[in-house]
Amino acid sequence: MGSRNFDLGARDMKAAGRIALEEGMQSFSSIDTMADRWNLFVDYVREYHGFGRMELITSDVVMAYGEILADRVTEGELEASTAQNYISAVNRVLELARGDQHLTMSPTRDCGIPMRENIAKFNQFVTIKEHNDWLFTVDPTLRIMLRLQRAFGLRFEESAKFDARDAYSYGHRGPVPIVNGTKGGRPRQVPIWKGSQSETLNAARMHQGTHHSLIPEGMSYEEFRRHCYRVATANGIRFHRERHSYACQRYKDLVGAECPVMAAISHGEAHIEWLAVQLRKSVDVARERDRKAREQIAQELGHNRIDVTNAYLG
Repeated sequence: MGSRNFDLGARDMKAAGRIALEEGMQSFSSIDTMADRWNLFVDYVREYHGFGRMELITSDVVMAYGEILADRVTEGELEASTAQNYISAVNRVLELARGDQHLTMSPTRDCGIPMRENIAKFNQFVTIKEHNDWLFTVDPTLRIMLRLQRAFGLRFEESAKFDARDAYSYGHRGPVPIVNGTKGGRPRQVPIWKGSQSETLNAARMHQGTHHSLIPEGMSYEEFRRHCYRVATANGIRFHRERHSYACQRYKDLVGAECPVMAAISHGEAHIEWLAVQLRKSVDVARERDRKAREQIAQELGHNRIDVTNAYLG
C-alpha cells in the first residue's frame, strides 16, 4: 500500500493531518482550529472503524461520521454550524493530503446535517424499498435493530439495548416503554399505532431469546457498536434515517397530511397554508394540528422541546 498517510512524514493520523494543514495553509490560528476538528474525526475512525491510516478513509466513512454529527444536532447536543465546520475540516485535510477532492462531502446534502437554523431541508426518509434492501444486506440482529428503529423511532443505542421480551409484554396492553440506552437515562413510552409495530416486537422477542438485549452474549456494547457501524458503513446504511422515517410517518398519521420535508414545502406559514388546503380546514386549525403533532412526536422521540422536530420534519 506504500508509505503510510500519503507520505506526509507521520505514522499517526492526527500528526499527519496537522502536517497537511501546515503545508497547505498560511494562518496558524486556522491550522490549530482545523487540526482540533480533524483530531475529533480521527478519534471517531479509531473507535468506530478500528483503523489508523488515511488511505483507508472512504466517502462512506466520512458520511457515517457526518451522520453521527447530524444525530447530535437533531438531539440538540451540537449546533448545526459546528457540525458543518467539523465536516469542512475533514474535507480540507483530506483534500490537502490526497491532492484531490474525491472525498469532499457536503455537510448538508451528503451527511444530513441540518442547515444553520436546525430545520431539515433535505428528506432523510428511508423508502420501503431502501429499507428492505438494507435488511437484505445485514445479519439477523442488525436486521431486527433497523426494524425497531423504524417502527418505534429508536436511537441506535436504544435499539441495541432494547429488551424485546419485556417490551412485548407491554405492547399487548398499551404503549411500549423505552428504558435502556436513552439520552440522560430518561425513559419514555411509544404507542402502538400500526400493525407493523406488533410484528416487529414479536420478531425481536423471538430473536432475542432469553438474553436481556440484542447485544450478543460475550460482546460489550462498544464492541457491538463498532461491528454494527462497520457493517452499516460498508453497505451505505444510515441508522438515524430510520428514526427520521418514524417521525415523518407518525406526523402523517397524526395530522392526515405530509410534513414539510415529505411535501417538499418550506417550514412555517407556507406549509401551514398548504396543510389547511389538504385538510380542508382553516389555517388556525391546521396550525394547531401541526403543533399538537410535533409535541407528540417530540415526546415519542425522547425530547422535551417541540422545536427539535424541525430537524426531522422540516
